[in-house]
Amino acid sequence: MTALFVILTAIIGLSMPVQTAVNSRQERFLGSSLVSTLVCFTVGTVLVLILAAFSIGSFSAGGLSTIPWHAWTGGVSGMLCVWLFIIVFPRLGGIQTVLLPMLGQIATSMLIDTFGLFGMERTPLSATRLIGALVVVAGVLLAVLKKDEGQGKKGLELLPWQLLGIIAGALIAAQSAANGALGVHLGSPILASAVSFTVSTVLLVAMVAFSPTDRAALGNVFTVKRPWWTWMGGVIGVLIVAGFAASAPVLGVGLMSVVSILGQLAMSVLIDKFGLFGSEKRKVTTLKYIGILTVLAGAVIVHL
Repeated sequence: MTALFVILTAIIGLSMPVQTAVNSRQERFLGSSLVSTLVCFTVGTVLVLILAAFSIGSFSAGGLSTIPWHAWTGGVSGMLCVWLFIIVFPRLGGIQTVLLPMLGQIATSMLIDTFGLFGMERTPLSATRLIGALVVVAGVLLAVLKKDEGQGKKGLELLPWQLLGIIAGALIAAQSAANGALGVHLGSPILASAVSFTVSTVLLVAMVAFSPTDRAALGNVFTVKRPWWTWMGGVIGVLIVAGFAASAPVLGVGLMSVVSILGQLAMSVLIDKFGLFGSEKRKVTTLKYIGILTVLAGAVIVHL
């Protein structure tokens, strides 16, 4: 049974860079990163609401008033995270769009654990976890702080987009903590996911409605011809949320995180090297491979 969940988690890890590449490709057809994000979340919301319908029996409305405000913020964090991924992917490529968010995700996760944010149980910051985080930082620096051969730009010109990548990773950690807290209060991680997806979609609809440019791009959703797989971002998102919810109790957060990270790193290399899903081909240098392996080693130290 454990082996099956390891395989499932590896598939989820592989699918995470794919979701970003697919959503980014959708953005190129629609001409709006915001509308591309809306399409992703709309598809995901429909699917997760169908799944939630089978979990509604475990829901009790009586405890809604006791849910802290921060437990409802997962949808905001998730929406911003996916939007930032769509924005930075064409500029940074698959590898950086995986590595930099890991930096933000690990740092924010450690802050959440250390200070008990989002109602999480406090976990003292150990020397081992701190060393692991520093190893991750070293790996990221090896992989990204160098002239990008694919774009031909100097590192300083990419710095704003790299910072956005780190922020996206921080939002992943915040979303996970908020949805986890909401899932505990609602008695179902699927119901929590449904709330998160719905909040994201509502916010995106409002943002698009207030932007004339994005409203115009919205008309391209059903008129512009594009590959069928550009619609799959939301489906992949539901797979990620549901898969993590199923795997965590069996594997534990540590093993699940490491297996997922391994899948993310492997797929990011393939996307850059072969230009998968219509992305730009980028040279994967030896230094990048060393950086990737260093990040993986740091993640193992942090999570195990």
